[in-house]
Amino acid sequence: MKNTSISIRMDSELKDQTENVLDQFGLNMTTVVNMLFHQIVREQAIPLSLSLKSRENVMEELRLAKADRLAGYAGRTTDRVADDMERIIAGVEHGAEKI
Repeated sequence: MKNTSISIRMDSELKDQTENVLDQFGLNMTTVVNMLFHQIVREQAIPLSLSLKSRENVMEELRLAKADRLAGYAGRTTDRVADDMERIIAGVEHGAEKI
């Protein structure tokens, strides 16, 4: 496969901000553009979505779960989760407005 170069114009401040975010992922502009183009061809859409905010939310949820566990919360068994799911599905199937 032969490589080619692409030249784009963009606001220099936007470029700097983008590079700062990509650095946090350990990526550079070339890698991300290649990832994007491969995914566009594969999905026939513009699907790429990476978010530091999502990562921060997951980390916060993990911190809260750890705090709950340390405070004595044992959570639910898989059987209880399955029972709750069946109850919710049955409620929806029977027209319950609130779950």
